[in-house]
Amino acid sequence: MKRTATILALTVLATGAGCASYETTGSPRAALPLPPELQQYYRYQSTEPIVFVHATEEHSDYSVKDVTLFVPGTSEPIQIVWFVPNLPEPRPLILISPIRGSDTIVVDDCARVFASCGYHAAIVKRARSKFDPDGPLSQVEDTLRAAVIRHRRALDWLLVQPGVDPDRVASFGISYGAIIDAALAAVEPRIKIHVIDLAGGPLAGVMRSSDELSLRHSWDCIRRGHDLTGKQVYQDLQDVIRTDPVKLAPYVSRDDVLMLIARFDRSVPTRYQIRLWHALGKPRADFVLLGHYTSILALPAHRLSIMNFFEEKFAEPTQPSAPGGIQAKE
Repeated sequence: MKRTATILALTVLATGAGCASYETTGSPRAALPLPPELQQYYRYQSTEPIVFVHATEEHSDYSVKDVTLFVPGTSEPIQIVWFVPNLPEPRPLILISPIRGSDTIVVDDCARVFASCGYHAAIVKRARSKFDPDGPLSQVEDTLRAAVIRHRRALDWLLVQPGVDPDRVASFGISYGAIIDAALAAVEPRIKIHVIDLAGGPLAGVMRSSDELSLRHSWDCIRRGHDLTGKQVYQDLQDVIRTDPVKLAPYVSRDDVLMLIARFDRSVPTRYQIRLWHALGKPRADFVLLGHYTSILALPAHRLSIMNFFEEKFAEPTQPSAPGGIQAKE
């Protein structure tokens, strides 16, 4: 009974808070060209994967398939949940990055809405990396870079599937997934538009200030294991993390981004969400008077903004995507 009352109260709060939308003003802010050293940093070997596809659901509007890509030379397969619209003509693709705590919670419902509206929606599951508190701080960056490349490899396969329009591709991520999404916005030219929800930066500041228990634990373990002060951990992480949404923001076109920003977020503290928003040139955004997890209750209203954003951007003329994006040996 108490739990039901709590859920009801949060729902009323979310409904009352609603979404306040910000529209961009002034001249468009184009992306700066990605420097050659960053192009090289995110390159990877283009290798034909071994693919297994298993159909799991059939609906009137779409079907669902579990896809596993075994890429030679990598330690873990890429797993994708692919929502396929039941339409004959080529349709846009939404590449989805899940939250840190789950592969499909929250984003599953969003993917179903996208598929019902005629979009391919592909959730790229997270790799099961294990953080070693006694290991080098570079493992934080290694994990982020590997996640970006993992999504790019998934995109390689998805873009050659029947029914997928390679010139109409968007990305969508929430929380940790949005951090990966923000990096993809800078380094992956085949993805044209981006929805970045509840992400912030610089990441060293997010990790230092977050109330998220897993992040607090990792921070304290790093500090004790390396015998560093909090200030030293922050500075060392600032130096080592290259896949940071604020650092990569100059290489993202402002007008191709929609954000969701929570005004009372303590997991990805609001001030760092605002810093990322400013770094991206203050793109279109929905602001909610909620916290990190309660913002999920505002997603139905935010999804309307997302769908309008997709419809608007997919209707605009686009430059054809270059096959395979940036490809080279790691």
